[in-house]
Amino acid sequence: MTRLWRSLRVRLATLGFLAIYTPTLLLLGVVLATDTEVTSTARNGQSPQVTSDVSHSGWTLGTVIALAPAAAALAWWWAGRAVRPLHQVRAVAEDIEATDPGRRIGLRHGLTEVTALAASFDAMLDRLEAAAETQRRLIEETNHELRLPLAVLMTNAEVVLAHPAPTEEVYREGVHRSRAAAERLQRTIEELLIDARGRARGITRSPADLVRVIGDLVADAGLLAAPRRVRLIVEAPETVVCRVEESTVRRAVANLLDNAVRHAPPGSSIDVHLEQSGPMAAITVTDHGPGVPAEQHQRVFERFRRDARPGHGLGLPIARQIAEAHGGELTVTSPGPSGDGAVFRLTLRL
Repeated sequence: MTRLWRSLRVRLATLGFLAIYTPTLLLLGVVLATDTEVTSTARNGQSPQVTSDVSHSGWTLGTVIALAPAAAALAWWWAGRAVRPLHQVRAVAEDIEATDPGRRIGLRHGLTEVTALAASFDAMLDRLEAAAETQRRLIEETNHELRLPLAVLMTNAEVVLAHPAPTEEVYREGVHRSRAAAERLQRTIEELLIDARGRARGITRSPADLVRVIGDLVADAGLLAAPRRVRLIVEAPETVVCRVEESTVRRAVANLLDNAVRHAPPGSSIDVHLEQSGPMAAITVTDHGPGVPAEQHQRVFERFRRDARPGHGLGLPIARQIAEAHGGELTVTSPGPSGDGAVFRLTLRL
């Protein structure tokens, strides 16, 4: 009995039956209470006689009893219609779990609360599907990107081990190749992790001085550029304090600087320019390298594309993702103002 009472339909049917049948019972009570008594006084000295007019009480009671099944049936039907959308939600949920993850409830008619529940359920399924798609893409990208450096490590080890007369120089060359492959593997894993975190959450803004951020990053990039005699020239105001997520902005600018250092010719320069205009800040990185062909301007922002410029294929897509999360964009222009190289312009809404 307790399990039966847990059913929403049973509860609604009970309430509906009471709502329908209670007025009928009240009407019966009123009818019975208002039966009229007729008193007549007998002649010839006989005692008085009292009679009641109950001619209509019998059919009233019969009608009330006959209405009980009809009221119960009507209440059960009404309760069934009320809970039908909930059964639809459950059926679709079971079908999604079993066979079709892309199916949605799509309830457009019914009680406001139930349609709102169905809409929330559909939105949750959309988010889950997007998260599953992100996870699937991350696994595929990880498999794609890690396969090459791992293959290099294994092949290099096999070559060294198979050498007929290995010398110290052979071992040193093998170790250097292994270290280069390991460094590439490490950078790729770091970028994959940053990319995954960026897709999974939004940004948290806090005040940051972009001039200080760029100064720190240029100092680090200068160490990598020094062996090739590449100079980094910064042009910026004294301070540009704005609300951004500093860690992700650092990653975006670092990717642009790393890209510029790798493609700048020896003895050339890299120009880094920061400006603020209204609610937007723009960071421009210009190198004097081979540039980016016009037909490749959009493809360089695709993950794991290496057609235009050699690289890991994640730095520029991550930088664009960070820019878009801040309400800005990342664009490329090539050739640059000097007729060579490439200009990457990162904008952020402050």
